[in-house]
Amino acid sequence: MRQYPGQRQPLAASISGVPATSVFLAINIIFFAGVMLTGGTDGLAGLNNLLDWGAKFGPSIAEGEYWRLVMPMFLHVGFFHLLTNLFGLVIFGSMVERIFGTRNSVAIYLAAGVMGNVASFVAGPNLSVGASGAVFGIFGAFGMYLLLNRRLLGQVGRQQLTSIGVIVAINIVFGLSVAGVDNAAHIGGLLAGALVAFFIAPRERLVAISNPFSFVGTPRMALQAGQQPVSRLVIAVVAITVIAAALTFFETQTYVTILGSKFPG
Repeated sequence: MRQYPGQRQPLAASISGVPATSVFLAINIIFFAGVMLTGGTDGLAGLNNLLDWGAKFGPSIAEGEYWRLVMPMFLHVGFFHLLTNLFGLVIFGSMVERIFGTRNSVAIYLAAGVMGNVASFVAGPNLSVGASGAVFGIFGAFGMYLLLNRRLLGQVGRQQLTSIGVIVAINIVFGLSVAGVDNAAHIGGLLAGALVAFFIAPRERLVAISNPFSFVGTPRMALQAGQQPVSRLVIAVVAITVIAAALTFFETQTYVTILGSKFPG
């Protein structure tokens, strides 16, 4: 039986046996090192450096550079920005990967990251980077899992769901009160993670576990996860792709071309 996600674990144990979380952690660190070594993120030169690395920038996306809807989830402005996102990735990403499986957790991270950048593109043309959309997608997926299994998970599950809600609410309020926080990316990633999880979240069920060496007493009851078929993952990915493509297309139409360059209309 797997460990219930509400139990605390040391950091080393958190990333042990979770290859997707470990790979995403490493990619974010490698890209941050690359950005720092090629000019950093300070001042105008730093902004241009981030643009070269693939930061989300509305006019560039409107001109067809759609890879900028993917790359920002691996880029960060500074060490504190990186640290806060990686903290959420390690703690909650490892939980989600153990619950959903490696393949599904990869889909959640990428779908939420892309949708977060799409939402940011729709919200405004400004340059934006960060893994927070993907991390909020992990929050959304974990929250959806707890919501769908709330009856069997009992009080501990409800406490976990409340904690996720509080974390999200604090971050949204903080984002509304502080300049430079991309709330649109947070909300877009959160909704995308929850949507994907609605299709693919394991459904817990009670199963009887009997002791073969005991001839008396009643079997012990335990939770066992029922994994969803791959077809539901395909449906979730297609749904996110269609939504992201439609939003990107309609937002692109609002840009106007002046002297060969795109500008927000």
